[in-house]
Amino acid sequence: MKLIELLDRDRVVVPLKATTLPKAASQLAEAMVASGVVGDPGVLRGLVKDALPKDIVPVGQAFLIHYRTDAVNKHAAALGVAPEPIEQLEGDEPASARIVVLLVAPPRESSIHLQALSAFSRAFSRQEVIDSILTADGPEAVLEAAPLADLELPGYLTVRDVMEARQISVRPDTPLGEASRFMVAHEVAALPVVSETGEVMGVITHRELLRFLLPLYVKRMSSGEFRAAPRGVAAGIDPHTIPVREVMDRSVLCVSEEQTLAEVATIMLNRDTERFPVVREGALVGFLTRGDIVRRLLGR
Repeated sequence: MKLIELLDRDRVVVPLKATTLPKAASQLAEAMVASGVVGDPGVLRGLVKDALPKDIVPVGQAFLIHYRTDAVNKHAAALGVAPEPIEQLEGDEPASARIVVLLVAPPRESSIHLQALSAFSRAFSRQEVIDSILTADGPEAVLEAAPLADLELPGYLTVRDVMEARQISVRPDTPLGEASRFMVAHEVAALPVVSETGEVMGVITHRELLRFLLPLYVKRMSSGEFRAAPRGVAAGIDPHTIPVREVMDRSVLCVSEEQTLAEVATIMLNRDTERFPVVREGALVGFLTRGDIVRRLLGR
């Protein structure tokens, strides 16, 4: 599928008469409505009004705004070119761009949505694509811009393409204090617990550290700090010495390195999961996080 198939003449706005991103997003949303791809215009307008700026991705010299919503009945994109740069006034780093893209998809099409995000992001990192769009004098010229018209959605990526191939882990009898120091030293937010054969038995995350170690130091306004036994730990037992097998999360979900990235991303979205251990024939071979997927899709 070519990227150009997501666009339509009625969803290309040249010139885009907007001076702010919310106004640009609203104009592109109206173009979506007029083209007939929106089943519930009120919901889409509400998303554009309320969800910015968190759904904006600055990519090169363009802004990419994306939503997965039941308000639309198909996967589609709208593209606008403003005469002057539009500034992103909110966010960690200021950015400006003349090209704005609104990408929408029904929730069930998360796979192709991720592929389209990747394709647009990579397209806007190429100067020849930017130049072709900025010099176009109308919708037809944008659609016929040589680089954009030839771009295809990427093939299916697998977990192996994106995962961090690390096998940082601890054994079930590792003391919790040692595991916490290991996590800090390696700057990881989750630590798989594996057997001697490499089988993933559970995972230790910041949640377990906070639950069992933080209660050791509870602030008292009058006399400073005092020790308190964490919930589930007998009085007098130092939680640092507890084997991780007694406190680890055993409900950890593993993925195979052969699974498609889109499939795993869908699981992450539907289950609100941040990370997965990656296994091969049951043994740990790597780790995959939401951040890994975002960096890969956006070419960072």
